[in-house]
Amino acid sequence: MNLEEENKEKRKEITLTTEEWLTFFFFPIDRKDTSKTTSFNEIEDQSFDKYGFDKKQKQSSDARIYGCAFYALLLSIIGLILIW
Repeated sequence: MNLEEENKEKRKEITLTTEEWLTFFFFPIDRKDTSKTTSFNEIEDQSFDKYGFDKKQKQSSDARIYGCAFYALLLSIIGLILIW
């Protein structure tokens, strides 16, 4: 196994850093803008695909799901407080 193959195998198992995970958690949904600018999440997804970061892709997807659930719960709590 040469160095390039070893690096590809290592990249598959690298995990998200805390900062990356929190970014995906707090900004789970990309704003769909009419301009041609791309968001941080979209750029990161492209680099995960390009360089083969399989574990990072899975973790970013999980963080987005948890982020959406967090915001749904937060909005529900705020709604209940306002109704009460």
